[in-house]
Amino acid sequence: MVWSLVVGALRWLTAHPWVPIVPLLVAAAAGGVWAHRRREAARWNRVREQGLRYAMPQIDALHHRQFEEAVRDLMRRDGCPEAIRVGGAGDNEPVPT
Repeated sequence: MVWSLVVGALRWLTAHPWVPIVPLLVAAAAGGVWAHRRREAARWNRVREQGLRYAMPQIDALHHRQFEEAVRDLMRRDGCPEAIRVGGAGDNEPVPT
């Protein structure tokens, strides 16, 4: 019985060869899109990390707003995604929670 099912399935697939080809093409396209997005994300992470390296003379030359943004970006890079730039008068006061 199993043998007849296998033979019947193979005969049906030989009569309809597009059935296994279409899912394979869809899977290949999805895999290609996934790989492309992963490469792009890795490339942008490398670019962002290169841009987020500061030497002391660079930090000293920053305007106070640029300094706050640089600190925010470094905090986000290092795993604190909720970091924000507060700025303005009294910005050294604790932020109410």
